[in-house]
Amino acid sequence: MRKNLPFTLFLLFALHTISFSQNFTFVRTDPNPKYGPANEQISVFATLTNNTNNNITISIKLTNAQKPAGWDAIGMCTWLGCHGPGDSIFNESCPPGANDFDVYFTPNNIPGSASCIVTMTYQGQSISQDFGVVANPIGVKQISSVLKDFSLSQNYPNPFNPSSKINFSIPKRDFVELKVYDMLGKEVMVLANGYMSAGEYEVQFDASGLSSGMYFYRMQSGDYISVKKMTFIK
Repeated sequence: MRKNLPFTLFLLFALHTISFSQNFTFVRTDPNPKYGPANEQISVFATLTNNTNNNITISIKLTNAQKPAGWDAIGMCTWLGCHGPGDSIFNESCPPGANDFDVYFTPNNIPGSASCIVTMTYQGQSISQDFGVVANPIGVKQISSVLKDFSLSQNYPNPFNPSSKINFSIPKRDFVELKVYDMLGKEVMVLANGYMSAGEYEVQFDASGLSSGMYFYRMQSGDYISVKKMTFIK
């Protein structure tokens, strides 16, 4: 009987650990950074599942918040209601079953990326998830999520009056800078300036406020740099 005692103790510990680990789960419903326009609030959703038969008190903590200057503080909404930006740690009673949760970001028309970590804790068990978003300027839209190489297409139409479309693609999530310059090299417009998910994008360039003439547009993402010229004729 003594020989079986260590194995028995190990088995009891293992069963206790398995039972303990199943008190709750916390997963993002979309594991990738969420893409959205810079003029709208962007929410990233998750689910907390209480696997017990009773209400449990979950400790919720937001840390490692990173956002561009000008964005509002990052906020959270639980199954009971929303908490204002800056409310970074609190306790919430969680009923049995699946419960909705989301983190929201407010770019205020400023392109860029933001992220944070949310940690749920109950009786010593903690689960953390990363939440991140990418906000891009109005007029930039993702037209495909198919992975392609870095590319910058010739604008169409060209010559144009007063607007033209520019397409570009990136093979992975990366920082993209797309700017327009005049013949003297002066920057006249920023079309994209922030992190974007892999895929193909289309941006509408409106030159209504500019003078007729030749312009250059330059894209940089990582080590990739491409420059093309276009002609605006009023």
